[in-house]
Amino acid sequence: MKVPISATTSSITLAVLALLGVVVLHRVLKAILEYHADAAYGRRHGCQLPPELSKRWPLGIDRIVDLWKSNADGHLLAFLCSIAKDYEPGNNLCQYLLVGPRAYHVLHPKNVEALLSTNFKDYGFGCRPDVFAPLLGKGIFTQEGAAWKRSRELLRKQFVRIQYQNLECFDEHVSNLVSCLSSGGTIDLQPLFFNLTMDAATALLFGRSVYSLRAGIDQDTENRKFAENFNIAQEGLAKRFRLAPFHFVYNPKSFKEACRSVHEFVESYIREAGLMKDELGGEKQDEGGASWFIRQVAQQSASEVELRDQLLNVLLAGRDTTACCLSWTFRLLVRHPAAMDRLRREVAAVMGEQVVATREQIRKMPFLACVVKESLRLYPPVPLNNREAVKTTILPTGGGPDGRSPIMVRKGELVVFSQYVNTRMKSLFGEDACNFRPERWETGELDDIGWAYFPFNGGPRQCLGEDFALMEISYTIIRLLQTFPVIALPEGETVEPVGTERQTLTLVLSSADGCRTRSTRKSSAPDNVKVYGIKELYRPLHTEPQLEQVPLLIYMDVKMGIVAVHGLNGDAHRTWTVKERKTSWLSDPEFLPRHIPHARVLTWGYNASFSSIIGDDPSQDRIHHHAHTLVANLAADRRLAGTADKPIIFICHSLGGIIVKRALSYAQTRTGHKVAHDYSIFSCTYGILFFGTPHHGSEKATWLSYLMKTGAMAGLTRSKSDLVRALEYESETLQNITDYFVPIMRHFRIYYFWEQRKTDLKVMGHDYIVSQESAAPTHDETERAGINADHSGMVKFEDPSGQGFRMAADALLRYAAEAPAAIGRRREEAEGTLLQRRASEVTVTLAEMSKTNRGSDDPFTWPGDLRRAMTSLGVVSSPVASGSTTNGNGKRAALESPVKSPITRNAGTFNSYSSTIVEE
Repeated sequence: MKVPISATTSSITLAVLALLGVVVLHRVLKAILEYHADAAYGRRHGCQLPPELSKRWPLGIDRIVDLWKSNADGHLLAFLCSIAKDYEPGNNLCQYLLVGPRAYHVLHPKNVEALLSTNFKDYGFGCRPDVFAPLLGKGIFTQEGAAWKRSRELLRKQFVRIQYQNLECFDEHVSNLVSCLSSGGTIDLQPLFFNLTMDAATALLFGRSVYSLRAGIDQDTENRKFAENFNIAQEGLAKRFRLAPFHFVYNPKSFKEACRSVHEFVESYIREAGLMKDELGGEKQDEGGASWFIRQVAQQSASEVELRDQLLNVLLAGRDTTACCLSWTFRLLVRHPAAMDRLRREVAAVMGEQVVATREQIRKMPFLACVVKESLRLYPPVPLNNREAVKTTILPTGGGPDGRSPIMVRKGELVVFSQYVNTRMKSLFGEDACNFRPERWETGELDDIGWAYFPFNGGPRQCLGEDFALMEISYTIIRLLQTFPVIALPEGETVEPVGTERQTLTLVLSSADGCRTRSTRKSSAPDNVKVYGIKELYRPLHTEPQLEQVPLLIYMDVKMGIVAVHGLNGDAHRTWTVKERKTSWLSDPEFLPRHIPHARVLTWGYNASFSSIIGDDPSQDRIHHHAHTLVANLAADRRLAGTADKPIIFICHSLGGIIVKRALSYAQTRTGHKVAHDYSIFSCTYGILFFGTPHHGSEKATWLSYLMKTGAMAGLTRSKSDLVRALEYESETLQNITDYFVPIMRHFRIYYFWEQRKTDLKVMGHDYIVSQESAAPTHDETERAGINADHSGMVKFEDPSGQGFRMAADALLRYAAEAPAAIGRRREEAEGTLLQRRASEVTVTLAEMSKTNRGSDDPFTWPGDLRRAMTSLGVVSSPVASGSTTNGNGKRAALESPVKSPITRNAGTFNSYSSTIVEE
């Protein structure tokens, strides 16, 4: 008996439906059981939901519209911040939008720590691997579980090795960047930074750069196509990421072709280099060379595709994040000139004339680190991120009405976290959380900030390339500040409050308006051209927040000035700098600034050359000419810097000490009211450190003078130097300078240092340049010590623990402590002295005027003419016409009350003295 086909079909259909029903029922029952199990789990731990995001329309459609609108006009993150501020201090909320799973927005540091570290295994990427698969395949950026662990360990070894390498790998690419800016003017730095980081990253990963900064010059076609296609592919990934979980709808032909082209470029390089040959793993590979990174990764990669994916994952993760940080940093600096100026001074103090920065030098720039941290705080390269729970888990805080209960996150639900929003929470970073204030990182206020700051992620997925990125950022900033003395905001450029500018959010956060700056390149003078005059090496900095808004360079914590003056054939910077390390003890943070942080350190340069054979044309100025110039330069600099009343300590090497002695005796004579500003150099000087100064001359100068005369006769030199002749043993010039200086020595603390090692004089053998007797004459109330170095090396301190530096630093520290009070008293005495001299000048002037007026029809009128005499001498100001009175004869009835000049404090004394003159 045959069964009808229709009956058979019906039976099969019923069986299928029954099976589907069982499956559905099973899943429903399982879901119900899991839901109740999760609920019981949550109750046991006291979990509660955080506040829910308010919405006006069903399914939160109004919020989705707001998100799209704010993203379209470049203010998506500002919109999210405006929402988040309503949920402080709990800093957590949840939402349902459309048909997606519940999402928790966590900002509390404890929850961020649980998400990224403590409960790391409870969360996964969700659909991220599928989103990025077309370009990145299977690599560290998309992998999870055992595959991710293997990739991380493989790459970790290479990035650890990078931390022990020098930074010359950046030099070529930053030089190319500088070349792009060589014309100066206004330019957008942001696209150039993206090219820079592409070049540096490909050089590291592939062993050769794509040289995108050389586009249009000598970049080859393959490299140009790779850079272009990589950009297209990356933009496609960003669009897919925003569409997730519906990312599959975006897969246009241009995107697929770009991904394929990128893959072919990397694969062709792998094949050309023979990186995947069977014998590669068995042979000892050269650990040096440009391609060391890719060779090390290739040794442990199973296939060409795996190696390709790993390299592209690292390139994507590291290229744009670094470029964005550089762009935002300079965008902030040009809008905050006080921070820019302080950073410039720190760079100049540590680097001196050196161009290629080292890791050690970067570590000596704490304010640079603060600037980069603050930039990363306000504009983290990856501002938004999320995780999907792979099992039901708990966030430790944020639930309930008071925000203190735990939050249960069910399997499949999302947790969204944002470094951008986090760092603008006033409950975490203070009332000025939205402001750019790098000083917050050096005051100690953020020492316990913990998981509120995570620009490089954290926990097991902490960024492996953090050190490489920070070094590249720091190196680039240093080089640009060294090369361009002016990097400023172009005229007419908008200055918006931080965070209100238009932004572009793709996989990273960049500025929609770029990073437009106006720059002026430093003039390139030949190495043998010396710069003369005053140069600031170090200046103490004020950390008050309000100074950020003050464009003036006058900071009130400058308590004194230290002025270094070099010697014969010396240089304003080279004399004090260790050649091998290129560090100057006057400005290096580990040396003088560490002990006397409130001193402004200056160096003065002048033409001290004595022969055209080994230097500039010999100076035609004599010692007193240089002394006059020193006084004028220093007085002008101190007035402009707002430190004209601060104490001075001189540090002198060799001839520099003779010039300083002459300068002080000269300044002591400048008492006229029109030149009294020069007198302040004398009245403010408290101490002098003489290093190898030939107070009685030097026998070597006598020999040198003889050799120079011989060379001039033979036509070997173009002229002779009066400076050398002045330094001859017991020369008349030195005796005259000593005669001028000895009477004023009592005003100063003096420390004499002599050389304890002989100098190699070539054909003349080894000998001391300046004898102990000449370098350290015996005078009462002076200090004397030897330094274990030759004449040149006695002012080049290599080690802050060396005895030479410690003696000098101790003396400077003592003098710096004593100087303010002593100089304050001396200035008052000096003002009194100047007042008496002015009064004497008035007496002489009146006497001359009296002689001139004898026998005249208009006899001398004492009160009025006294006023004019004192006005001409600057003792009082001109009388006010409306304030004068006359007697019946048309003569002045009385002497107007004299007005105190700027240098006069005791008006009562002066009035009394003036009255006495009138009575006489």
